Amino acid sequence: LKDWSVVDRLGEIDVAMLILSGRYDESTPAINETIHKGIKGSEWVIFENSAHFPHLEEPEKYLSVLNDFLARIESQ
Repeated sequence: LKDWSVVDRLGEIDVAMLILSGRYDESTPAINETIHKGIKGSEWVIFENSAHFPHLEEPEKYLSVLNDFLARIESQ
């Protein structure tokens, strides 16, 4: 799996995509940036006061972002 990557196939995704990460996460922001750039129309939200667990570190904002995204998707 060391050389396995699906980055070149991200453009094939044609559904709404919400990408979430915390500002202080040491691993996922770089990965999420690649995903965001690869999926047309994706939304990327960075939680400014979180590390790896924004759903625990900023639960109110997390739920707000998620609910807003789902409402927009349902109205399409």
